[in-house]
Formats: sequence, structure tokens, C-alpha cells
Amino acid sequence: MEDLPRTLGRYQLIELLATGGMAHIYRARLASSQGTEKELVIKQVLPHLVQNRDFIDMFIDEARITMPLNHGNIVQVFEFGQEGQDYFLAMEYVRGRNLETVLERIKQRGTHVPIEVALFIASEVAKGLDYAHRFRDPHDRPAGIIHRDVSPQNILVGFQGEVKLTDFGIAKARSRIRSTAQGIIRGKACYLSPEQAECKDLDGRSDQFSLGAVLYEALTSVRPFEGDSEVATLQNVRQAAPQAPSRLRSDIPSEMDGAVLKALNREPERRFESCAVFGSILQRGLQNLDQQFTSATLADWMRQYFSDDITREITARTTKERMLQRLAQENGPALNTNATTGEILQMGTVSIQGETKAPSRSRKWIFAVVALVVFTIGVGLWAWWPQISKILGDGNSSDAGLIDRVDASAATPDALAGPPTSDGGIQPADFGPAEAATDNPADKIRKPPARYGYLNINSRPWAHVWIDGKRQSKETPIFRVRLRAGKHRLRFFNPELKIEKIRNVWVKPGRTKTITVELTAP
Repeated sequence: MEDLPRTLGRYQLIELLATGGMAHIYRARLASSQGTEKELVIKQVLPHLVQNRDFIDMFIDEARITMPLNHGNIVQVFEFGQEGQDYFLAMEYVRGRNLETVLERIKQRGTHVPIEVALFIASEVAKGLDYAHRFRDPHDRPAGIIHRDVSPQNILVGFQGEVKLTDFGIAKARSRIRSTAQGIIRGKACYLSPEQAECKDLDGRSDQFSLGAVLYEALTSVRPFEGDSEVATLQNVRQAAPQAPSRLRSDIPSEMDGAVLKALNREPERRFESCAVFGSILQRGLQNLDQQFTSATLADWMRQYFSDDITREITARTTKERMLQRLAQENGPALNTNATTGEILQMGTVSIQGETKAPSRSRKWIFAVVALVVFTIGVGLWAWWPQISKILGDGNSSDAGLIDRVDASAATPDALAGPPTSDGGIQPADFGPAEAATDNPADKIRKPPARYGYLNINSRPWAHVWIDGKRQSKETPIFRVRLRAGKHRLRFFNPELKIEKIRNVWVKPGRTKTITVELTAP
């Protein structure tokens, strides 16, 4: 498990957002000497791919194609870099969700995307595509850029109403040095154009077809060409004969039926002349439905469905900053602001709410002296207990004062664990007197509880958590769960992704352990 933050070039990687088949995606920041910071995304090639020359060439092509592009509906690429064996792109950070996640959330709620929202998103993507298709290099020559992977995964919808197209990783441009091998189909099968599925020459109308498929799905919650297998899907794409969207959703205007089906025509010559024309038709349909719809309207709609996610992410993302600030106050210059999460937790214990405070340096020696005195007194009492017992006149043998010790390894979980605490932890069991009472005063002394440790639990994305079969009252992140020292079984489950992960962890007495689980499909 990677410990963050860490540096890559001049960037500090703060949080792993996602891992795909080709790259890690990090939330990162770039600090200036004037004290200002810029939040951005770092896309880093996976370690096992850095030796693949064809892939690295494709990654470099993506940088060469996208870095000159500067449009409000295209994710800005700031820098292509190499640090040792690591290749990366520094890109614009969009706080929001990709359209695939948005559509999945809507399906879970058992409803449809509002027609106005679908038309606005598609018209914004059309603007970005038209810009890329018409883009000219510094010598005023057409660059011939075709995205070739327009799909819900590559359309970002921001919490402030932005709509941006990303991932030109398989884009084709006349200027690229390496060409895609003949016969290789790149892109997601459900959103390919017929000419792309048949490995023919492409132009901007291929992206228009893909955008039409995305819009069809946003309007109806159905992928127009999806079959039982990829072969069946490709066959449906080649035929390109979807039914009218209004047959799946009756409130779709008839003019939108015509626009979507025209963009999805099998023959490129019978589609719209360009994405600009397609986008203007979508804008006209949007104006007919709601003349007041703007990006602010989209932002309000996104927050309606993702408000809990926003709150949870803010809490999780600011936890470390709060810990750093608190520890900096206590430790001063000794604290490294680039410290990893593990190093922070070793330096002291800080609650996110601020109930627990790390001891300052000036008091640590006092704690040490007090602990030594208490330990010495305890050892003395234990050693002299038989004599003390005789003085008190209890009449017991010399070994009567020995206190039985609890063998935590022999105890059962049900016998040791108490009820859950309010913060999701477990209270110690109530160690009452032994079942067979005796007259020995030592037997009447309560047995000491087993030793405890603490667990910080997180997952990406969020999850419900069970510890040893008991569900916690909070979702991740969960901080300072008090657990008996030893082995514990953690179950993570995200009901939206339908992904479950099981982890066994060891908690050491008096120590704090942090565990983070990536909830990604195997």
C-alpha cells in the first residue's frame, strides 16, 4: 500500500484518485516560493508499463496532442514529465464525477437524467470536440485530431457545473509520430462508430457518432448497441440501427429523436456536417425546454445527488492537513510537512475533532518520571503482597497474593469484547469476580483488562465497515477505533459499486495502525 504524500518531480502527490489499466491518477499540488498552491492531477504510467516502448510512445503522443489544446470543455494538460523511470502528465483537476458514475447513480435512484441536463452536457462536449477537430498548429496547419474514445468515462462533470472532455490517450492526429497498427480497434465497444469498428479511415464525424451514443444513454439509461458479448456489440455497432429514444422514454421531444438518430447514422455522410452543427441543434432543443439552464443549474443538480460524497471527501482530504497543523504546533520545526501518514501517526495521536492532543516536548520527561514511579510502586506491591497479607491477618499461604493473569490468547472474542462504543470502537468487557468465590482477598481483586490499540480505517471510495462481524456506526473514514490487541477481521463493502473486500489486521497494544483499502474490481 502506497504511503502518501510523496513527491514526483516538482509536484507533491496527495491522494490516489483512481487506478486504470494504464496509469495511476493522483490529486496533487504544486507550491510556489510565494506560498501559493495549485491543485492539479498527475497521471503516472503504471510501473510495469514503463518498459513497454509502444505504450510510452502512445503516452508521449497524448502529451504532444493535448498540451497545445486550450478550451473550456477540454481538460488542460500543463506538462509532460519524466522523473527517473516514471513518466507522467500534469493536468487540470476537476472536482466532480465522470459521466459514467453520474449515470450509475441515477440508475440506482430508479430515475432518468433530466432531458435538459443530458442536452447541456452533450452540447458542451460537442463544443470541445469541434475545437479539437478544427485545431491548427503554430504553422496554421490542420492538426487532424480525432479523439476516438468519446465515452461516459472520459466526460467529467464538475460540482461547479463544468463539463470537460479528457483522455486523448488514443487520439489520432496527422502529426503523431507513431500510428496505430492496422486492424487494432481502440476505444470502448459500445461507443465505437461503425467505421472505427471496421478499422476504416476516420474523421471528426466518428467522434460525433460516439457522442450520439453517449447522449442516447444519458436520455434513456440504455446503451443503444450493447449486446450479450463484445462480438455482439460490435455487430450492433456495424449495423447502427437503434430504435428512437422516445420509444424508451416518452417525454423525449420528437426533434431530439431526429437529432440523436441523425448523429447515429451508419453512413458518415448522412450525419451532421460537424460537431459544431450537432451541438447547435442540441442547444436549440435545450432552449425550447428551459431558456434559463446554465452551468450553475447543472452544479445545483450535481450537488443534489452528490452532496454526501462532497462532505465525505472534504472530511477525508482535510484530515491529514489538520493532523499536520496540530502536530506542527506541538513539535515545531521538528515536524516534516512532507511526512507520510505513518510517520505522522507515530509522532502523536490527533483526533479529527480535536479531543486528543499530542503531548508537547516539554512534558514528555514528566510523563516518563511519573510512569517510572508508578511502575516501581506496582512491582513493590506485587513482590511484598504475601507479607502484607500476613500483616493484615488473612491467614493465607505465601502465594495467595499472586493475582491471576488474563490469557488474552485463550479467551474467546465474545467473552472479551464489550458493547460497541459511540465512535465505532469496542468497550472492554466487564471483568467481574470469579464464578467460584473464595475467601482469598487476591481473588476478589478485579483481573486487569487486556491491552488495547487503535485503528484508523479508510477506503477509496467510501465503504461500510464490519470489525469481527460487528458493523460500525460510521462509514469510512473512521478514526481511533479502540480494539483489543491481536488479530481482527475487517470487512469493507460499497453498496454502489457492489464491491467487498476482507482484510485481516494485527493491532499492537498501545499503538495506532492505519489501514486503507482500494475498492476496485479484481
